[in-house]
Amino acid sequence: MNTNDIREHLLSKAKWVNLEHTVDTIKAGDPLKEIKSVAVAWMGTMKNIQLAYEKGCDLLITHEPIFWHHSQDEKPERSQVPGIAKQKFLDETGLVILRVHDIWDPWPEIGIRDSWATGLGLEKRLAEDPTKFVAVYEIPEMTLSEFGKHVAEKVRPLGQDSIWLLGEPDWCISHPAVGTGCGTPGLEMIKEGADVVVVCDDGFSYWHSGERFYEMGVGVVMVNHGTSEMWGIENLAQYIKKTFPKLEVTYIDKHPRYLTIKG
Repeated sequence: MNTNDIREHLLSKAKWVNLEHTVDTIKAGDPLKEIKSVAVAWMGTMKNIQLAYEKGCDLLITHEPIFWHHSQDEKPERSQVPGIAKQKFLDETGLVILRVHDIWDPWPEIGIRDSWATGLGLEKRLAEDPTKFVAVYEIPEMTLSEFGKHVAEKVRPLGQDSIWLLGEPDWCISHPAVGTGCGTPGLEMIKEGADVVVVCDDGFSYWHSGERFYEMGVGVVMVNHGTSEMWGIENLAQYIKKTFPKLEVTYIDKHPRYLTIKG
């Protein structure tokens, strides 16, 4: 079993991936090296890479980039600080790194979007866009403030100590929309009836969308990018373990979180 075997299996199930342009490529190490132990993480932070190596893993599967660049080779930052130290560590250890992003975002039921919705307790899906990146759901009517508190309680165990809320707290909502990481729900889901959108910091603009949605009477709940995808990455680890039972699989989540500090 090697990294190419795992990648080819995943791609064979993900017919939506454009093979010529996908970022789901080998980022470091020898893809033909025998793999016995795998770590799965949301992002290839230095802490996650070091922890994977310390645990004796041969392969680290990561959803987001290693070198902060959304491309096939992630080349621009490898020769700059702090990428130099990260590249040196990878060269010295031989740790193999595979990115699984395009494959896992719209994967049905256990991919990024559906895992996020399930974790938030959203079960009744009313509509989705053709790419299956965003969807709107139906829940019992509550105030925007109550929904915001609900989301905050759900994400606290993931390491996020607060959420941002935009809109009047007493607005009544019953049709939240969620997306896939930076693929945040917008006008297309509002046209489908969404009255609150759950977005992430990396994929949402206040001046372009937030204030506009406010004027439309649509609430916004904002979380950190990693928070919205961690449940999906845990499911990826479980999928790898179930599909390749001879592999030892470990989920790790040592990426830094924002902390809320009130003035």
